[in-house]
Formats: sequence, C-alpha cells, structure tokens
Amino acid sequence: MSILAVLGVVASALSSRLGRFVFLLPAAASIAAAVWFGMQGPAVAAGEILQERIEWMPALDIAIDLRLGALQWLLAMVVLGVGGLIFVYCAWYFESHTLASRTVGLLTGFAASMLLLVLSDDLIVLMVGWELTTIFSYLLVGLNHRSASNRRAAQTALIVTTIGGLTMLTGIMLLKAETGTFSLAATLAEPPQTTAAAWAAALMVVGALSKSAIVPFQYWLPGAMAAPTPVSAFLHAAAMVKAGIFLIAALSPAFVELPWWRWGLVSLGIVTMLLGAVRAMRQLDIKVLLAHGTVSQLGLLVTVLGIGTHASMQAGLTLLAAHAVFKAALFMVVGVVDKSTGTRDLRELGGLARRMPVAAGAAILSAASMAGIPPALGFLGKEAALDAALRDAEGGMLAIGWLAFLGIAVGAALTVAYSLRFVVGTFFGALVTEPKRRSRILVIAPVLLALIGLVGGFSGELISQLLEPQVEAVPAGEDAPQLALWHGFTPALVSSMIAWLLGALVHRSFGGRRRAPHGQDPLERGYHAGMRALDRLAVEVTGRTQTGSLPMHLTTILLVVVAFPGIALLLSGALTSDVRLYDSAGQVATAVIVSIAAIIATTTRGRLKAFMLLSVVGYGVALLFLLHGGPDLALVQALTETVFLVILVLVLRRLPKYFTDRPLRAARYIRAALGIAVGTFAALASLAALQSRTAEPISDGFYRWAYEFGHGANIVNVTLVDIRAWDTLGEVAVVLAAATGVASLIFVRRPTAGALRRSPSATGRRTWLRGAFTSEQLASPVLEMMTRLLFPVMMTVSIYLLAVGHNAPGGGFAGGLVAGIALAVRYLAGGGQELLEAVPFDAGKLLGGGMAVVVLSVIWPVLIGGRIGESYAIEATLPLLGDQKLVTTLFFDIGVWLIVIGAMLDFVRSLGAGIDLHSEQNVAPRPQWRSDRSLPGEGVRR
Repeated sequence: MSILAVLGVVASALSSRLGRFVFLLPAAASIAAAVWFGMQGPAVAAGEILQERIEWMPALDIAIDLRLGALQWLLAMVVLGVGGLIFVYCAWYFESHTLASRTVGLLTGFAASMLLLVLSDDLIVLMVGWELTTIFSYLLVGLNHRSASNRRAAQTALIVTTIGGLTMLTGIMLLKAETGTFSLAATLAEPPQTTAAAWAAALMVVGALSKSAIVPFQYWLPGAMAAPTPVSAFLHAAAMVKAGIFLIAALSPAFVELPWWRWGLVSLGIVTMLLGAVRAMRQLDIKVLLAHGTVSQLGLLVTVLGIGTHASMQAGLTLLAAHAVFKAALFMVVGVVDKSTGTRDLRELGGLARRMPVAAGAAILSAASMAGIPPALGFLGKEAALDAALRDAEGGMLAIGWLAFLGIAVGAALTVAYSLRFVVGTFFGALVTEPKRRSRILVIAPVLLALIGLVGGFSGELISQLLEPQVEAVPAGEDAPQLALWHGFTPALVSSMIAWLLGALVHRSFGGRRRAPHGQDPLERGYHAGMRALDRLAVEVTGRTQTGSLPMHLTTILLVVVAFPGIALLLSGALTSDVRLYDSAGQVATAVIVSIAAIIATTTRGRLKAFMLLSVVGYGVALLFLLHGGPDLALVQALTETVFLVILVLVLRRLPKYFTDRPLRAARYIRAALGIAVGTFAALASLAALQSRTAEPISDGFYRWAYEFGHGANIVNVTLVDIRAWDTLGEVAVVLAAATGVASLIFVRRPTAGALRRSPSATGRRTWLRGAFTSEQLASPVLEMMTRLLFPVMMTVSIYLLAVGHNAPGGGFAGGLVAGIALAVRYLAGGGQELLEAVPFDAGKLLGGGMAVVVLSVIWPVLIGGRIGESYAIEATLPLLGDQKLVTTLFFDIGVWLIVIGAMLDFVRSLGAGIDLHSEQNVAPRPQWRSDRSLPGEGVRR
C-alpha cells in the first residue's frame, strides 16, 4: 500500500521520460502484491486473521490497524489483481505524446487508497481511504479539464459521493459514542443493541449506497463514463463502486437483524437493478450501456447481500468477484473497439467479430458471465443468489424471500437482454465500420480476465472455502451449500433457464432498436435542478447581504455576537462576584488613561490626532502587561505600536487630514453603544472562562518543561520556539504570506536610474548618510545624524534580544521588530536610496531564507534520531567567555528574526514607493483642509 503510494509520485515524475510504458511500474507492483495476497489465501480460508498496527494518533485512539480476513482478502485481490491487468492495459491504451503525467500518479494513488480502505480495521482510517478514492475519482473523471461535460460529470460524482461520505462519518462518530472504539472488528464482536447504534448503521449505509450508485444516488455513475476507459474499468466497474458493497458486507454480521436492514436493502437493490437494466436497453453508446449495466449489477449485489443469510453472503461475494472480472474485461473491450474503429455508437458498429475475433471472444465470455450463462463464474453467483432467496422464503422470511427471488429473476432476464444488445450490436450483423488499426496487445488483459471468469466457474469448491470465514460470521440462515455448476434440476436452475429465454425474447423485441435514449434520469434532472436552485439562492443571498459596506458587515457580525453568545453568557450563571479588579494603583491609573484616550479617539475628526491617541492606547496596554509581570508581552506590544506608528507616517500623507467633512449623525452613538457592548461581552467572556476552569491548567507544567527539554529560563520564549513550535511555524508562515501580499497588492516602484546615479557629492552638500535625499528641501541633517548614531545601536540591541531571548525577555520576534524599526528610521531619514544602501537585496530573500531556517530547525533532529522540533543544549567552556550554553532552538529564533526583518522591509518599501516618487519629482500631495467646523462669524467650511 505504501509502496503504491510512493510509486504513484515516482511514476508521475518519470512519466515524461518513459511515456505510456510508465504504467508498467505500478502494474508490476500490483501484480507482485496480488501474488503475495494470493499466497495468504490458504491461511485466510482457515479462518486466520492477519493483522498489523501502526500508531497514528494515540491520544484520539486512532491507529492504522490493518486486518486481513476473508472479505478483505477478496477485495484486495480485486484491487491488485484486476488493477494490475488494467495498468498493463493502460501501457498500450494511452499515447505517449498526449499522456498527462498526472494520470499514472492519480491511478496508482487510487489503487493505494482503495487498498487502505479495504484493509483498515479502524473506521477513521477507513474513512480516510474512502474520501481519498472520492478525490481520485473526481480528478480522474475530470482528467480532460478543458471539457465542460467532463468537469460537470466529475463535480456531480464528487458532490454526491461526498455527501454520502459525510453522512457516513456522522454514523461512525455516533457508533464510536456507543461502542467506545473505532475498531470495526471490536464492533462486530459485540454489536451494540441501542437505538443510537441503529441510527449509526443507517447513516453508514447511506454512505455505502451513495458510493455504489444505488437509488437515489445512481445517476452519478453513468456520467462518470466521461473518464478514459481504463479509469472506468478500474474505478467504476472493478474497484471503487465496490466500496459500498464491501461496507454493507462488513456490517451485515452486526446489523442484519435491524428491522429495516433486509427490507430497505432488498427494496432499494431491486429498484436499482431494474432501473439500470431498463436504461441500459436504451443506450446507443456501448460504454454508457455498460455503465447502466453496472448500476443494475450493483443493485443485484445489494439485493443479495440484503437478504442477510449465510447463503446470500456467499452468493453476494461470489457475484462481487465475478462482476469485477467480467465488467472490467467488457470495459477494456470497449476501449479496444473505440481505439480500432473510432466510435462507440451502436448505429456505427456491427460485424466486428470477423475483423476482431479475439476481442469478440473476450466480450462473449465476459458477457456470458454477466448474463449468468454456465459455465462462467457469473453463473455460480447468480444461481447461488436465486437459491439463497428461495431458502430465505422457505426459512420463515416468506415475503422478503419471494420479493428478492422475483427481483433477481426479472433482473437476470433483463441482464441477458442488454448483454445480447452489447454483443450482438457490436460484433455481429453487417460490418458497418471497418477497423482502422489493430490492437493485438491491447486485448491481452481483457482476454485474461475473461479466461479467469471462465475458469472461476469450475472453482466453486475453492471459492466456497475462501469465503467461508466471512459467510460464517453472519448470524442468520442455514449453512450455505457449496458452490458448484450442477446441483441438479433445482428451482434456481429452472428460474435461470426462464430468465435466459425471456432475456432473449426481450432483446429480440426491443434490443435491436437503434433510436436515441430519452433525456436524463428523473433523479439526475432533479439533482441538476436542485444545484441550479442552490446557485440562484446563493446569488440572491449574496446580493442582498454583501452590499460592499464594511461598517454594515461589521455591525451585523458584532450584533450577532452580542445577541446570541452575549445573552447566553448572561443567562448561564457562569459569572460570579469573585473578581479582583486590580493589584496596584498603577494599573488603575494606566487603565483610566487608556480608556480616556480610546474615548477621545472615537470622537475626533483628525486622522493624526486619532492615530496618536491609538498609540497612547497601545503603549498603555504595554504598560499594563509590564505591571502584570509580563515583560516579554510588554516589549513586543511596545515594539508593535512603534511599527504601527512608522507605517502610519508612511501612509498618512496619502490620506485626507480629516476622516469626514459631513455633519455628524446620530448613528455614531448607536455604533458607540455597540462597541461598548462588544467590549463588555469580551471582558465578561474572559472572566467566565477563567472562573469556569475545572481541570488543572496545562500551562502549570510549562515551568518544568521549559527547563527539562526547553533548556531555557524564559518560559514565554521556550513556549514559542519549543513547546508549541508548530503553532509558531504557522504564525510566521502567515507573516510571510502577509508580506508577500503587501508587496503584490501595492505597486512597488524601484528607484529610477537618475536617483541611483546621484551621489551626495553631486549637490556639494555633506551628508551624514550615503544614500540620503539630495534635495536641499528634503534634507534633515539632524535626523540624518541621529539615524547614523542610532542605527548601529538599534541593530546591536536587535541581535542582543535575539541572543538572550531563551533566558531573558526578547527573542527572534522582538529582535526582528527592533531591526525593522531601525531600517524604517533609516528610510525616513534618507529615503529609498538610503534603504537600498542598508539592505542592497530583495526582501524576498530574507523571507525565504528565514522560512527555510525555521523549517530546517524543526526537521533536522529527525536526521539524528530525535523527534521533530526537539531541542538540544550544547555546553562548553570558552576562553574569556567562560561557561556558555547554546540551545539549538536559537536557529528557530534566527529564522523568525529574518522573517520579521524581511516583512518590515517589504512593508516599508511598498508603502513608501509613492513618497520616493514624489521626492524625486519634487512634488507632494497637498493636505486636504476640509472639515465641518466653521470659522468664527462665517458660515462656510474651512
């Protein structure tokens, strides 16, 4: 399984070199694996269970539990054996010059996912394989993404099967709540007898029905025939559509006695079987004909397994194997016909048996197995199914038994009819289209599968032994009779003979008609109508709610926050009076100043005044952090506010002086009230969270962990770069993305050639900075001098904070902010040219290099046998420096430091691009002085 997954990636990379023959790599791996599984057959037949466990998420009780029983063995042989032959077929079906390199990778990835699905005992891992097969099916059906019909078919298949998969996941979680385990084997060993467990089984069956295209989900499968023929043969005939059948067979031993199980599955199976057969009789495209035939056969499998006895389990699994063999062969024959003649239309086919006798022979043998004609394997399964239904009717389940028997018999007759329609219409009669090319190698795989189906008919005893462990797991019914071609002149045989005769008559009466089929399936029309209605509803809702007004959107969000969680918080009783308002008078004074500044900021019109007041709020919060004993937080908050001020300086000149020149409206008081309500809710929610603690805080252990494996005294920094390094890695990735976004959204102008050629000596003015503004109007010697003095000091402080962060306040983030502020000050003093002198390369190199350092510092311990993100302390005595200790997480901090500097560099260069241009052109936007305030004695605006 893992080999197939890796091989999928490797094969995709080699596809351009090996061309179509790259499919021989997964073919060899699949066939070799099939041989190994085949060698386990005797052990499986003896009831032995092969198991392997790989721990995945122990805290959640999730592991990769692989379990090989009789049912799993059968599906694994289908996936690997039939899949291996399909890979061989692909090597001669596709053309190297048109082959997309992703094709082999997707098909191999599907095989690995399907194998994971059938071997997993853990239901969550099974669900992972289940959804992976859905994704691979979507990508393979939409392989020709330029075709609208392919995209539409892929989307339909994805939506329908994903809805079923999510329903199934709900059932799995409900079943886990009842059983306390995700293990399928443990659930089957002690089936829960509760109403919740019954609902869980029903939800899982819905997922199975959607995957196997059972009514009302049957319409997605014929549309999936837009995929290339090998994909249809593997996914939509042999393997993926069997996933739902596999799940029903696996759950039967535990839930077959539920009141709805037999009636529900048998009824849906019969409707699907008959509907698919009738629609197959009306198709002109032989591939779509086989697709509807697949729907019919899947309905037959659900009907037989739905009977829920020993005999029906044996018959159902035999039919499953037979269907995988004959339907994959038939699809590959369709590919041969299509390649040879260039058409799949029955109106343009006929008489090909004389030109393509080998392909015709494979088609006849496979169609005979599909129609249940002896001595093919399909006959064994069909005969056993009829016998199982009769046994059920005689064993007390009269109504369900006779319903299943009649449904299977009628379905068998219609299967004969569309099998004849396919074979006769394609290979017999007058030759309509002359084959344009020979495909001798292409027919090898379908011929082998047809022969396997023929030989399987004579292997009834062996098949019975292999399936016996799964058959015996079903609690209902008598012992299943051994499979054989001849049991005497039984009612099942008589029924089969009648079905052959009726099927021939139906074909004679209707099968020769070559008229176009009528429209879409009614359920398919309903699906598309529903999707169109959903799209229209989305457009209407979006048009009415997404007005483009940011204040309106924020008001709506905040109102919902206050109205629902806010009221629930007040009614919950989570708040108590045990609240300590402050620890010192300094906290009270700071809080008062912050509050006053915040209130004035909401009432001011001037942008500069508002920005200064917001800075007071920010620095006040930093002081509160310091008074609460959080120097790290205070340092970062103060530095962040400084960065905010620098950015405001860069953008303020591009904005009007005042926020608005319109009269103030009463709505502002409503918004103020809403703001107060949201702030109150945030404060109360924080108090409620602190007062509702029931378990010991996990952070209490940080004191010990910081010393034991973080090797640092600064708990905050150790937490960031060691204990929760994955979180920090995600956060710095966000910083990197933000810097990239700023650089791409804001047009960055590079310094012009003229600006680059200027030098301080050109103006005859002595400058304190090499790249400073050369215009006398813009020069500020005092600022240049102070910058020259402060820049090395700030960079030294930056490096100091980086170095000591593991044991004292500081760290890579704080140090990076200091360095970024130093670069920003240098820009403010000397412009873009001066910043270019300081950092003569692109900020992207700092960002990319920093991210690389961060990732490598997390991964490298694995190379020496450690864990991802593990830190090590290196202690040494150095001359002059004495005892020193280096903690390897310093490199993680260095990566963060580089990313922050790169982000600041990006921000400054991007936001200051316009200022550079104005400075070079000696122009600047004039401030806008408009306001609502009138001069004394005047009625005009100033």
